[in-house]
Amino acid sequence: MSAPPNPALAKLHDYYQPIQPAWVPQTIGWYVLFVFLALFLLWLLFHAIHRWFANRYRREALRELATAKPDQFSALLKRTALAVWPREQVASLSGNDWLTFLNEAAKTESFLTMPGSQIEEFALHQNSASLDEEQALRDIAVQWIRRHRVQA
Repeated sequence: MSAPPNPALAKLHDYYQPIQPAWVPQTIGWYVLFVFLALFLLWLLFHAIHRWFANRYRREALRELATAKPDQFSALLKRTALAVWPREQVASLSGNDWLTFLNEAAKTESFLTMPGSQIEEFALHQNSASLDEEQALRDIAVQWIRRHRVQA
């Protein structure tokens, strides 16, 4: 036999869950904020892509510099400079004028001191450089390629 139902349990009813809150914002301010945020992210993306394409010549120069010999460093830097400066401003430079241009473009003094000042000498006389000199010149050229800024 079964026990008679408990009168206290008969008064219980199911627990009703409230409706789930909406994930969609309810005020216009959030939509405005999302639009500004989306525009800002698109602007950042556009500038990142533009900078990536604008610096393609730097990546190509660095890739070529990795396998270049010391007597090719000056010509490589000249081609790199010609990629962004007017030909009239860069093509005729040589000797101290070229070294001064390299220093001013990267805001450094690397090409007025040794071994940076020898970059033209290696290009013209095709002297052989020691491994230390070659590595120092390569490091200076890498820094110039990465740090030079075009004055508009």
